[in-house]
Amino acid sequence: MLDNALYNDFVERVYSSSDILKVISSYVPLKKRGHNYWGCCPFHRENTPSFSVVPDEGFFYCFGCHKGGNVFKFLSLIENISYGEAIKLQAERLNIPVPKKKQSEAQLKKALEIKNLYKIHEMAQTFFYNCLTKTGYGKPGIVYLQKRGINKEIIEKFHLGFAPPGWDKLSSAFIKRGISEELLLQVGLVVKKKSKGCYDRFRERIMIPIIDEKGRTVGFGARILNSGQPKYLNSPETPLFNKRRLLFGLNEAGKFIRQQEYAIIVEGYMDAIALASNGVSNVVASLGTAFTAEQCKKLMRYSPNIYFCYDSDAAGQTATIRALSIARNSGANVKVILLPDGKDPDEFIRKHGSTAFSKLIDKALNFIDFHLYHIMHTIDYASLDGKVKAVSFILPVLASVNNLVESNGYTIRIAQALGIDETDLRAELQKYRRNKSFHEAPVVKLNPSVDTSGDNAVVKAGRYIINKIWHEPDILDYVLASISIDELDNQFHREILSFAAKRAALNQPINDINLSQLLSDEACVELSRCIVENKNESDANLLDDYLKTIHLAYLKKSYREHSLKADELERKGDNGFQQELKEIQRIIKEMDEVN
Repeated sequence: MLDNALYNDFVERVYSSSDILKVISSYVPLKKRGHNYWGCCPFHRENTPSFSVVPDEGFFYCFGCHKGGNVFKFLSLIENISYGEAIKLQAERLNIPVPKKKQSEAQLKKALEIKNLYKIHEMAQTFFYNCLTKTGYGKPGIVYLQKRGINKEIIEKFHLGFAPPGWDKLSSAFIKRGISEELLLQVGLVVKKKSKGCYDRFRERIMIPIIDEKGRTVGFGARILNSGQPKYLNSPETPLFNKRRLLFGLNEAGKFIRQQEYAIIVEGYMDAIALASNGVSNVVASLGTAFTAEQCKKLMRYSPNIYFCYDSDAAGQTATIRALSIARNSGANVKVILLPDGKDPDEFIRKHGSTAFSKLIDKALNFIDFHLYHIMHTIDYASLDGKVKAVSFILPVLASVNNLVESNGYTIRIAQALGIDETDLRAELQKYRRNKSFHEAPVVKLNPSVDTSGDNAVVKAGRYIINKIWHEPDILDYVLASISIDELDNQFHREILSFAAKRAALNQPINDINLSQLLSDEACVELSRCIVENKNESDANLLDDYLKTIHLAYLKKSYREHSLKADELERKGDNGFQQELKEIQRIIKEMDEVN
């Protein structure tokens, strides 16, 4: 086990060395407004900035989606990692050594197994690369790549290789080097025979290493040279290789996606390689599967803007529609790059070049326009049946537009394009929205830390008091002498104040950087809001005013509860109602004294 004091010192060092403004600005453009810095939230789609950072406090908070916390919480959310992993990530970025904890025998064994899997993938990558570039076996691969405009530099950049012919070239070479058949089976480089033994999975194919974001080879995509099936053969699922979560090329493209503020996603490895070869560096590819929510979430760590550039055939356009839905539901801003003449990205850029492709990017269609384009090229909307089909297709898309001005503009355009009455389209849209509201639960759920009745006076008072205690821990005794923890209306305010009281009783700091690990997620988010929202409130009289607000609200609530109980007991003929009346009189007297 790692000593707690040693770990806490490590966390303190990483935290004190971290500039939250610098960290968040590397992901989100921020502008200073007053004491805070503001930008569009990276965790949900918005046009008006509601994401706020207070550098000198070390907190961020979004007033739109209600996410908040310190620098480690931000990293855990944006990188989709745990809080502890976020601390280690930031430590690595700051070149602060991470203290090692003593591992069990089972943990050490597991870590060694994973290390060996990575090692075997690196060995296989070198084996295939050498086969392509240094042996006669690779000549057909070199000829194929040259025909596709892929030169030596691109081969080296993407570590491309070639799987030699024969059933056991790789397995024989690896077994001679001490790699067991069991490990080769585990990483999917060989396939078990029905009889004894195994054979190489990849033979006479261009080998494309799949590299994760940390630059580690985790699997392979293999492209057949001529006709045949399957056209592409991927590594099977392994402890390292999960197609739903990986994106080809992201290890190289990530920094360019951040710089250019959008990502281009294509269907195939060769599409991504061809575009990158022609200077389009912010491009990634899915791994032979439909675009997934996991891939989208990973891509959105780099930019919320995603441009889809799938094949222009029917299958590619169907895949685009499906991918757009997934990306929109994940909060991405989406566009579609249209390719002419039934081309795929690889064919287009090889024939027309990067300048022509840049023009296609400039003309990329947004979410609504692409669906309208799809209708006009796939549905015979001149007929009545066609118009009904077209409207049925476009209504869910149009209903997803929340901005009234934008929705109105698209309604007019769609009605004109399809040759239907605008009033009829609006009526159908209203009917669709009513039915959707009736039958479906809301897609976006409010964070539990949000007071659904609005920012009433009691909640506002609670937020101010928590902010005050955070900055001036010595006033905690005064606060607890004025109100009890139970008087706070918000459950997360009660949790935060209870935490503060326990820490004070143990002579431990209240404003602890490890708060995200000590409070519930919801309470930690609410604390962030308390600090960010009340940054500028410094009136000395506010504390007493807000304590009075909370106490009076609690007394009024108690008055209502005891009144109801007194009425109920009196109806039952229970003399206990007299005791309740005495309590009601006491509460009334206390309210008069407070007022």
